[in-house]
Amino acid sequence: MREKQIKHYFNVTAIGFFAYALLLQFLSAGTVLLLESLFPSQNTDSMYYAMSITVLLCLGFLSFLFRHSYKEEALENREAEPVSPSFTPLRFLHYFFLFCGAQWVSALLTSPLIFLFEKMGMDLTYSEMAAKGGSLGDFPMLFYTILLAPLVEETVFRHVLYKRFRSFGRFFTAFATSFFFALIHSNFLQFIPAFMMGFVLFSIRDRYGLPFSILLHTTNNALAILVNNLGQNNKFISSLYGLLLLLGTVYGLVYLIKNRKNLPALLPSPEEKRSLALFFRSPFLWIDILVLVALAVLVLVRPGGNGSDLVNV
Repeated sequence: MREKQIKHYFNVTAIGFFAYALLLQFLSAGTVLLLESLFPSQNTDSMYYAMSITVLLCLGFLSFLFRHSYKEEALENREAEPVSPSFTPLRFLHYFFLFCGAQWVSALLTSPLIFLFEKMGMDLTYSEMAAKGGSLGDFPMLFYTILLAPLVEETVFRHVLYKRFRSFGRFFTAFATSFFFALIHSNFLQFIPAFMMGFVLFSIRDRYGLPFSILLHTTNNALAILVNNLGQNNKFISSLYGLLLLLGTVYGLVYLIKNRKNLPALLPSPEEKRSLALFFRSPFLWIDILVLVALAVLVLVRPGGNGSDLVNV
């Protein structure tokens, strides 16, 4: 695939993602207003009903837009999808602990940002609430956050965009899908966690298939909501969850040390480095970045003033 073709391919992808992101924001806001006007007694639930409708419509839009992810004449020698080996509960635990470790490390990396924003006098309440979810008694929230959001988000990032990028190599696909996954959250507190966890979700999807990345995503969301609710007034539960994340970090470090001889294979190849350079030279990608970062800033300066949390997990 020639450099000009790659640039065009990345520009088209960035334009499609931009259209998807904008449609997600505007359609969700419009649907909330419509539902609130039609069912005023359901105001507290209208946001999650709107989310459910919106994400399904936007998934259909993006799937249609990228229905021809591969062009045989352009993407020569593309890699076939790997044959999935047998999946066992122990393999799931392996990825679950890696996921926990990614959360602990990302929380550590995000803490200076939280400190900086608090010193600047910014209200992080809305961003934190968007990251944590709602109450256990809120059925529409539970349905959306635990079931629908993981299904839709994994289909978008680990299926539609995965197939669009897979011909450029494993590392490139993991990076690009995780980067878009982090961007779409439009939340500074979720960018690093979403980016790091995106690599784990890519890994399980690439090796075992889409259903298992959905399962891991669902498990994480359910556990996070459970702990955020039960751990508020129970130090034992919150401490136990913190210990779980720390154990995941230790497990991940031990795993990396034991497999250190294989680590070079996980790094980007020269061809992937070239693709990454072209990826970030896409002007439309930078438009995506600027607009979604602007939305994240809007969340900080006007908490609750827009629908950016509609795409949060």
